[in-house]
Amino acid sequence: MLFRHCFLLLALLLFTGSIQAHPHVWIDLRVSPQVNEQGQITGLRQAWRFDPFYSLVLIEELEKGGPEDELDQRLDQLALEVVQNLENFDFFTQVTVAGKRQGFEPVTEYNLMQVGRRIEFSFVLPLQNPVTLQDERLQYQVYDPSYYIEILHAAGNELDTQQLPASCEVDVQEPSPPGDLVEKAMALDKDEKPEDPQLGEHFAETVNLDCRP
Repeated sequence: MLFRHCFLLLALLLFTGSIQAHPHVWIDLRVSPQVNEQGQITGLRQAWRFDPFYSLVLIEELEKGGPEDELDQRLDQLALEVVQNLENFDFFTQVTVAGKRQGFEPVTEYNLMQVGRRIEFSFVLPLQNPVTLQDERLQYQVYDPSYYIEILHAAGNELDTQQLPASCEVDVQEPSPPGDLVEKAMALDKDEKPEDPQLGEHFAETVNLDCRP
């Protein structure tokens, strides 16, 4: 594994046996572009809903961590740790405009909550430079480079277009990794580092947003 995800440690400590094959955690992703009064995209609001098994393990650990009436405080503290960890990796997000990778401002709006029996982490990732929709096509990917976590848009929720002009077109390119790469990923143990430091990119969706006239 390229690095330790601090917000996964509780779960990993509870795993037993020899668990084979990447990925080991699954996230249902929802993305909503944030648009200002000038019609520019200023950031991406993301919601990551963790798979039921991982959520269950984490919920049980959080519930064991102290009194029930302090659960919200423990969730808030964990959310802060998640943000501090992921900011070093651009929150697993790549945004390109006209072929140039975009930078991000610090995340200040975030939340970690329990939705039913699943855990959801949500945040707004601000762009350093707002993107004028009528001038440039925007492309983004969200993926864990190590492919320890698989991050895919929730079915039917590829991109929230409510704030976007009706003329905008969204194209979601599904990943199509070669068979030999799939076999290599399937052969990786949970603690094994992949040879390709960008393995997850081959399994990532690519979303193109085009609002040009």
